[in-house]
Amino acid sequence: MGSMRDIRRRIKSVESTQKITRAMNMIAASRLRKAQTSAETNRAFTAAVWDALQEIGSHQVSSPFWQPREHGASCYVVVGADKGLCGPYNANILRHFLESEGAGQGVHVVTGRRLYSQLQFRGISVDYYEESGDLPTPDQAERIADYVFPLFVTGEIKEIQLLYTRFINVLSREVRTVKLLPLDEFHTSKAGQDLLWEPSEEAVFGKLVHHYVTSLIYNGLLEGKASELAARMVAMDAATDNADKMIKELTLQYNQARQASITQEIAEIVGGAEALR
Repeated sequence: MGSMRDIRRRIKSVESTQKITRAMNMIAASRLRKAQTSAETNRAFTAAVWDALQEIGSHQVSSPFWQPREHGASCYVVVGADKGLCGPYNANILRHFLESEGAGQGVHVVTGRRLYSQLQFRGISVDYYEESGDLPTPDQAERIADYVFPLFVTGEIKEIQLLYTRFINVLSREVRTVKLLPLDEFHTSKAGQDLLWEPSEEAVFGKLVHHYVTSLIYNGLLEGKASELAARMVAMDAATDNADKMIKELTLQYNQARQASITQEIAEIVGGAEALR
């Protein structure tokens, strides 16, 4: 058992840490609600773009955006976090990426300083990098899409995969891999309508595909941010509870040390009084 001064010092240190973890928990909770709302709004937009792709795609079945490719490298867009203190969030993303086929080859597009530094440490090249930021913006998704989309159009890569953490609820998340391009086969029961597309059907279809890829990337960024914030909430809540338990244990040790000190002083006074008789 340490001295009372050391115990008091440790109690103050743990209390200061507890204030930080409680504040981080509250900040993550407030940002999580905004990320969830943005993700739900973007899902509706993505569904609308996909419906339009289904309609015009009935006339563009021979487009290269539908056709699978046998040869070429793969492009992986991996969504990570800038900061730590969010439990196993970063570790799970890194593990799934290292276990994927794209870890050793292909084009790597990465968001998040933590993930970027881990890949650099392992000697894995990063072709394009974006910081995660406090909350993803459409501009971030647009920049990433503008980088990967031409690579597919020119045939430099055979496919684009998005690796991110899907937000289910505060306590549940899962790492998912979604194929952005080539597009999955469309399924529609409606016959294609006889519509006039300007400037051309092919040009409109290409723009829609670009919007669809951008929207999926943006959705991955939002889902990843919501998952990161939820993981940080859980981690900081657990850290706050652990700090509370530690404070109680240290307080008990302090009281025991204080009681032992008082008992020793009483014993010394009694002993001195007996010696004077």
